[in-house]
Amino acid sequence: MFSVKKLGKNGMWGTVSLIDENGSFRGEAKFETKEDAEKYLLKFKGRMKKPVDLKVFNDSETEEPKKKDKKK
Repeated sequence: MFSVKKLGKNGMWGTVSLIDENGSFRGEAKFETKEDAEKYLLKFKGRMKKPVDLKVFNDSETEEPKKKDKKK
């Protein structure tokens, strides 16, 4: 799974909105293939009034933080 994210003012990457051809919100911009995500990135970038940092992330490679077991 691949997602299109933009760099926020706080320095964190956040997933952008998926907007369909009618301009309706369809959730987060997540795609099955990297090619689809890159196509949407270009489309999304073209709609923006101000340039921002956009990037495609491979969500399947993202590791969640490991929880430490607390022993009492």
